[in-house]
Amino acid sequence: MEESIFRQKKRKREEEEDLPTVPQQTDDPKIKSPERKKKKAEKRQQPRKQKYRNRRRRPKQPKVNNKPVSTENYESLYTVGERLGEGGFGVVFGGTRISDGLQVAIKFIPKQEDDRYFKSPHDSRSIPIEVALMQKMSEPPVKNIIQLIEWFDEPERYILILERFYPCMDLNGFIQTYGGSVSEQMARHLMIQVVEAVIECQKRGVFHRDIKVDNILINTDTLKLKLIDFGCGDLIRRYGYSYFEGTLEYCPPEFFLKGRYCAIPATVWSLGVMLFQVVSASFPFKDEDEILGGQLNFKDGLSDEFHELVRLCLQAQPSSRPNLQQILDHKWFKSSFPAQERFCQFL
Repeated sequence: MEESIFRQKKRKREEEEDLPTVPQQTDDPKIKSPERKKKKAEKRQQPRKQKYRNRRRRPKQPKVNNKPVSTENYESLYTVGERLGEGGFGVVFGGTRISDGLQVAIKFIPKQEDDRYFKSPHDSRSIPIEVALMQKMSEPPVKNIIQLIEWFDEPERYILILERFYPCMDLNGFIQTYGGSVSEQMARHLMIQVVEAVIECQKRGVFHRDIKVDNILINTDTLKLKLIDFGCGDLIRRYGYSYFEGTLEYCPPEFFLKGRYCAIPATVWSLGVMLFQVVSASFPFKDEDEILGGQLNFKDGLSDEFHELVRLCLQAQPSSRPNLQQILDHKWFKSSFPAQERFCQFL
């Protein structure tokens, strides 16, 4: 009897030894069974999947070199030509890139104690605000905004290498050749380009803050425009600004009343002032009192649509002004007029 029981136990052990090994289950995912370790080791030895090796790379897009070049190379890269103009933040000269003869504009900006700086998107250094804003507007370039090619940082000044737009003059000088004002037809052609440029600024979070006829260049052959000079600019900030930079005649009334203004309503106000100016040969308001008074005096012969658009842009309440897209959609811009003629041909 005992021998029979012994044989049964022996047979049972032999059967258990013939069964496949079942990995021990565990509730802890960090504890790996010998079988899982073995599979992982085999996987390491396998070659990497070919989809990463054979993946097609996108062709590199040409980029503007907005990083500052070593200052010792500046004079060896460019020659400086005639003086083109001067603004509140620097002097601009014509120039030539020695390597390929490219005609450029070279802006020299003296450093000041109250200069404003932003962190560079390319490295951790602080860069002047005008450079930072132009970098945002040059990558990729915008057709109605002057392009920054590269810039240099010297101990006493910054040097901006800009796209050369020629033959050209500023919009203020251009309208003076017409006696100080232009027709509604020409104003429509010019202003639509200005509004489109400002819309691009808004899309990239840039507040130019000094939209005026002096900061717009016009090609005298094609009547194409370029917005320039971001020296007064800033990033668009949700809660606005408590200090004013720019030109007094373009200052919105809310700054005088509350000491604060926001980017888009202030830009719309500036566009209304400019539109009135280029058609009427004068500013709608000359000082703070007139800006707060809000009395508009239009010259005779202007369309009702023109009156309406200007009044909308120059509403005293910022919330009552249209946004930039609504300006473009206004019926004054949609009005039909004869095919564009060649308005001028002069240097």
